[in-house]
Amino acid sequence: MVNSKINKITAKKLFFICIAMFLFSFALIPLYNVICDVTGLNGNTSNLKEKANTFSEATIMESNDKLNIQFISHETIKNKLAFKPKEFEMTIVPGKIYSTMYVATNKSDLKIIGQAVPSVSPNEAAKYLKKLECFCFEQQTFKPGEVVELPLYFAIDEKMPKRIKTVTLSYSFFETVDVSKK
Repeated sequence: MVNSKINKITAKKLFFICIAMFLFSFALIPLYNVICDVTGLNGNTSNLKEKANTFSEATIMESNDKLNIQFISHETIKNKLAFKPKEFEMTIVPGKIYSTMYVATNKSDLKIIGQAVPSVSPNEAAKYLKKLECFCFEQQTFKPGEVVELPLYFAIDEKMPKRIKTVTLSYSFFETVDVSKK
């Protein structure tokens, strides 16, 4: 009788632990995004789209300091999509607007819909990178065999600390679900 009561209590506790774990799994993504925005962890640049809208020519000043920007891509859709930067590195002057391209090639016989996710390193540089136009702002659709040049217009704020000499902008491209069919 005592064992039966203990077993019921243990079963109830385990049930509630399972429910709590299930609910926590839904909270992980928003929690992770908040932590990344606050700390700059993983070079999260999600809040920079709004900041880019306030970046105007009036705030651009000349500077003689040069900075290296490296461009990296990660192909997460193996054997379906080739995704790489057209230029792997450029030397820029902070405060000026620059452009580059990434090239995506759909190597499959199917339409691919995906989203590029940016990351900036070092983390501190993320708040000084202003993306004015970026393919990462929206989903991309690639027809079978299609080769697409994806533009990126950006500037580095002159207020970036001088100790940062190289900034790496990395994109990972993930396949997404076509929400228009739902």
